[in-house]
Amino acid sequence: MVRMGLEHPSDDIDRAIGNELRAARARCGLTRQQLADTSGVAPSTIQRFENGERSPDIRQLFALCDALNTSPQELIAQAIEFLKRPRQ
Repeated sequence: MVRMGLEHPSDDIDRAIGNELRAARARCGLTRQQLADTSGVAPSTIQRFENGERSPDIRQLFALCDALNTSPQELIAQAIEFLKRPRQ
């Protein structure tokens, strides 16, 4: 398994992706339902992502990012920055 330098368990990664999805949705002023309608991802699935219960697969990630007017690369970069922050 390739570690890519991250020392965080998958739960932390799921939480970081979820935080960034929630922030991007807020910046766009969208409800979960509006994001679901635009992306084709169910609102309950979006909620699970935002709560850090799981991360989107690659197709879901691209659909969500397209609906949020951001790139997957930018969203992941922001999630990585979140992971680098000191834990409180």
